[in-house]
Amino acid sequence: MKQIKQKNAVLTVLSMVVAMVLSKGLGLMRSMCMASAYGTGYEANAFSAASRIPLSFFDLLFSAAILGCFIPVYNSFGESGDKAEAERSADAFACIFLNFILLLTGILSVLGMVFAPQLIHIITPELPKEATALAISLLRMMFPMILFTGAAYTLVGILQSKEHFFLPSMISAISNLGVILYFLFLNERLGSYGIYGLAIAYLCSWFLQFLTLLVPLIRMRFPYRLLLDFKNPAFRRAIRMTPPIMIGSWLAPLGMLIGTHFASRIAVSGAVTVFEYAININNIITGILTYGICNFTFPRLSRMNVSGDKTAFSSTARTGILSALAIVLPIMTAVLCLSEEGTALIYLRGEFTAADTLETARALRYFALGMPAFCITEIVTRVMYAKMSVSVPMTASLSGAAVNVLVTWLLVTFSDAKLGVGCAALGNTAGLWICALILTVVMMWTVPGVFSVSFWTSAAKLFLLTLLSGGIMYGIAQLLSNDAVTSGRFTNLIVCVIVFLPAALVYLIGLKLLKVRFS
Repeated sequence: MKQIKQKNAVLTVLSMVVAMVLSKGLGLMRSMCMASAYGTGYEANAFSAASRIPLSFFDLLFSAAILGCFIPVYNSFGESGDKAEAERSADAFACIFLNFILLLTGILSVLGMVFAPQLIHIITPELPKEATALAISLLRMMFPMILFTGAAYTLVGILQSKEHFFLPSMISAISNLGVILYFLFLNERLGSYGIYGLAIAYLCSWFLQFLTLLVPLIRMRFPYRLLLDFKNPAFRRAIRMTPPIMIGSWLAPLGMLIGTHFASRIAVSGAVTVFEYAININNIITGILTYGICNFTFPRLSRMNVSGDKTAFSSTARTGILSALAIVLPIMTAVLCLSEEGTALIYLRGEFTAADTLETARALRYFALGMPAFCITEIVTRVMYAKMSVSVPMTASLSGAAVNVLVTWLLVTFSDAKLGVGCAALGNTAGLWICALILTVVMMWTVPGVFSVSFWTSAAKLFLLTLLSGGIMYGIAQLLSNDAVTSGRFTNLIVCVIVFLPAALVYLIGLKLLKVRFS
């Protein structure tokens, strides 16, 4: 029976990873379409600024707060005596929570549209006047995205708590496909109004995400009711958890806003868009490698914490961290060695120039240095939330954001000409590592059993194998001496394969020979 459960768990995680790969792959295609159509011109800069604000605001105020508060509280009902009554109480709480999020995001959407000029001037103060005017109009069109986003995230929490993982992992694929279809069939036909059509396509894509999640809940006969009972004990408990969890999630969205703000001050053509393109690639890679593990383990950790199974809790957390590091470390070295080939392969077409490619690749290398820290931060944060411990992620997040601001400001002030958009990327990476360090140190004391001797032994083996595979990739890349911006896409693809595959094979063999353990 135990083997069957383990097999089912592996299959579930694999299906989530497949869905995540598809979603992120389509996200990459969406970004490619954007780069080809608009390059790093004023329209691209305006759209990057305008689309980033509502999504960052949602991430700042709601995203982690919704899942971080909702999932632990929803799953806590499962421990009461009457299973049917527990399910009814949990679903009633879900209805109250969903309606509250819809109300709050609706109000914020209206405020965002009203104060769009002020928001644009704060986030991108050095944006040219023409781009600023366009960004204000686009922001007013796209700010209601957070209404559909809030509803979608709540439905994700419900489905994951009911052991439905595949479809929530697929919703981004649907929205990304919608935007890609817009580029293929409508953008050029709309001419100068194409950028406005793109804003509408983004808005509609988030609505499609909500509808996609709504269908299975209707089929499961989820008992939705228009409830707003602010005195509900479970709702009050979730709301009490919200401020620290909300602040604890600020590192990533603040990093986006900090980077966008400082990028507008960097003396590089299209710096705001270059930052957006580089961090998009980075986020797609880290998202594929991390979120499947996080989304699968979080509800389970929440239930283990409620049941008091400390051994299983520590083992699950340890497996999650080691599994994520085992995947992300060799990919990080691949990005460091192949950033120019990868960026050229993805973006170098249409309006996206060779200079844009080199600048984006340089920023991507600096982002890649923070990939392991991102994995640690995401998983350890969920461990803390599962234990209902919210103050540590909050402190770590604020510390990371402060370091991001300080490092980025120093680099922009003193190394702008040398590092370009890399100033913002390095600041982001520094903030991630500070956050990861704080979380790791605190978890060593508060969650015994995770950082055992076997953990550090496995981590050391992973580090050595990463150095070995990275050295192989670097050596092969130096022998090939490929000029990514002058080579064709096929040549760059072949170079990526030749450089990565031998090193990946050595890495996998090393995992077997060194008997790296993940539990």
